[in-house]
Amino acid sequence: MDGLLRGIKVLDVTTFLSGPYATQLLAGLGAEVIKVEQPGSGDPARISPPFVGPRGASGTPLTPDDMSFGFLKRCRNKKSITLNLKSAKGREIFRDLAAKVDVVMENFRPGTMDRLGLGYQELKAVNPGLIYCTLSGFGVSGSYAALPAFDIVIQAMSGMMTVNGTPDMPPLKVGLTLADLAGGMYAVIGILAALQYRNQTGKGQMVECSMLDALISLMLDEAPDFWSTQGRPVRMGNRLLRLTPFNSYPTRDGYIVIAGGNDIHWQRICKAMGREDLVEDPRYKTQAQRAANADEVDAEIASWTKTKSSQEVVDVLIKFEVPCGPVRDILDVLQDEELKKRGTIVDLEHPEVGKIHGFKAWGLPIKFSEVDAGFDRPAPILGVHNQEIYSQTLGLTEEEITKLKVEGII
Repeated sequence: MDGLLRGIKVLDVTTFLSGPYATQLLAGLGAEVIKVEQPGSGDPARISPPFVGPRGASGTPLTPDDMSFGFLKRCRNKKSITLNLKSAKGREIFRDLAAKVDVVMENFRPGTMDRLGLGYQELKAVNPGLIYCTLSGFGVSGSYAALPAFDIVIQAMSGMMTVNGTPDMPPLKVGLTLADLAGGMYAVIGILAALQYRNQTGKGQMVECSMLDALISLMLDEAPDFWSTQGRPVRMGNRLLRLTPFNSYPTRDGYIVIAGGNDIHWQRICKAMGREDLVEDPRYKTQAQRAANADEVDAEIASWTKTKSSQEVVDVLIKFEVPCGPVRDILDVLQDEELKKRGTIVDLEHPEVGKIHGFKAWGLPIKFSEVDAGFDRPAPILGVHNQEIYSQTLGLTEEEITKLKVEGII
């Protein structure tokens, strides 16, 4: 696929998840993403279980060709080269590559690239129009900058673990690696904005994102600080108190969710249940009254939903145009034919084996009217693009490339 970012070259020295997720999005939008990996080992995500290969999926590698599910999913449409940045020659080659690309992205702990002589100021000297994106746990400034960061640490320090779950539970992290993913998304927004600024001015710049900043920006869209001052629990489980009824409810075979965001929705819910008498009940007539009596409201709804199957409840509510849906597990979601048709769910592919039967990946969640975008190439084998990049981009001869490999540079 050509994509919208055709012609944009990204030198990607990110590892694990936050950075690779960002560059995955750029690759899906059509950028040429050149993933720089350590010779012999590559991105540590390559050895993160589970794995899949010629003999199927397993918690441990079954063959030398097995690759990590995570790596296969977040490195599609990328090219892989190997380069030892700990060697002087490797750093020289990296600077040569940086001179010929539009974007460099890294997610090391702040200061790492500077110590290697590959920070923004050094690379800006060889490429003034360069967009240099650094994504870290806590940002490049302040007393937190040097702290090691993983997703759960960021969730804890952002306060997210104290709003997730119910009031009687200990702190609970979100099931997704949300800090990594949010940080990656913001990094992409920053890179695209910086590319547009360069189109207007010719100037490159450094783009800096932190996972903590990203999560806090999501946290403060609601008003947990206000509810805390009012003595109300910030942790409400599946409930959104101010929009009651807004919760999950038991059925005969599972759970459904209902989002009654206003008085009209409440009236429709009552009619769907055959309980029009509740519409004029003074305890529930307004949104504020329903919020004050949320337990009673939820009990009324649950007494109805638990007598029916999830599908029966959803079918009735949909007739009355009430926002609702079944609570599905991931295996149910992956069998959804509508999501397959939209390209929301796509086949997972291995570079040697091809399509992996029974396992799926996410498709690019953005559709465009004029161009195709998405992922049409599997994640690369380590260093498979060395010959292409070093010969075509840097003009190295086959003998020079062989020498670099023998010396452990690539």
